[in-house]
Amino acid sequence: MACRPATTEQLAEVIRDAAAHGRSLAVSGSGSRPGIGPGPAEADLDLTGLGGSIDHDPAELLLTLPASAPLDHVERLLAQSGQCLAFEPPSPDAIWGLGHGTIGGAIASGLSGPRRPFAGACRDHVLGLSGVTGRGEILTAGGKVLKNVTGFDLPRLLTGSRGTLAVLTQITLKVLPLAPAQATLLLPADTPAKAVRIMADALMIDGGITGAAWSEGAVQLRIEASAAVLPALVDAARARLPAGQLIEGDASRALWAAIASLHGHARADEIIWRCPLPASRAPALAALLPPAARLRLDWAGALAWVLLPASAADLDVHALVAQAAGREGHAERLRGDGPIPARAPLEPGVAALSARVKALFDPAGILSPAAAPGGAA
Repeated sequence: MACRPATTEQLAEVIRDAAAHGRSLAVSGSGSRPGIGPGPAEADLDLTGLGGSIDHDPAELLLTLPASAPLDHVERLLAQSGQCLAFEPPSPDAIWGLGHGTIGGAIASGLSGPRRPFAGACRDHVLGLSGVTGRGEILTAGGKVLKNVTGFDLPRLLTGSRGTLAVLTQITLKVLPLAPAQATLLLPADTPAKAVRIMADALMIDGGITGAAWSEGAVQLRIEASAAVLPALVDAARARLPAGQLIEGDASRALWAAIASLHGHARADEIIWRCPLPASRAPALAALLPPAARLRLDWAGALAWVLLPASAADLDVHALVAQAAGREGHAERLRGDGPIPARAPLEPGVAALSARVKALFDPAGILSPAAAPGGAA
């Protein structure tokens, strides 16, 4: 059974009817993120019929749009005005091969790209949300202002909730100007420990750095500024860091688009684990991985991507991250199957709090009950 409402009012009615009959709903937009998607349910709630207008105010750095707006369309629209989504949402296409998804999916998943340590997380850029709770109640939270500190911060709560608390229908975002010029330094580092040290040294350099990653034996260090200032920032970085190669302009932008989404980094048959942890503990995680595993680092070392062959499906990455980082790290399998759960059980206190919040928004438990837990960094 599938439901495809065309208006917010129809959506609310569908949810109220499902709650009254105890019928679970798999909340989905374009279906581009199955690894963190709704999972099985008694009926599919297809949101692709919900439209709406886009209101972009470049002067105020504000963007209000329907949750169903395609993510790549949004990024092209902003680029025409020299602006961007500063949290750099990763495209899911390279991982799941089902398209770039919608802006609603990006906000509901709560995932952030390489600018996360420098510009903030996805939730930091969501000013307002509209949607429908599991009670069938239409809600609007936040607004079109850059400073909004009154009341309960529902935009931050619902960002990353993965459709388990409310169905998003409209989103207001803070956007930022695109840097006029960009370059990337490629610095040799043959081990994660060396890479983390180089990235830590790079973060001590004043100004311009908006990305720090490691793969294939090299640190990638992104520097952005005006065309007039960029050469001086590159020279300052080169004076403090090991010698390396410089790539600029479109080549640099293409490199970081690939880093954000794992495009060209993950092989088609590999199992993909996403592991946020303190950057200082990334080398310890690397030391615990078997030789068949491949490691990629982003967020200056605070995000580890563990890529495994199918033959290593029984590797307990949860246990490895816990051994390397304790409670400060966690792991989630985004792609692939195996005997290890994709997500570790929540700690009792966190589980109890999550259950209380779920009961407030969705007391009948009908919204994506099998979805991945929310709160992604």
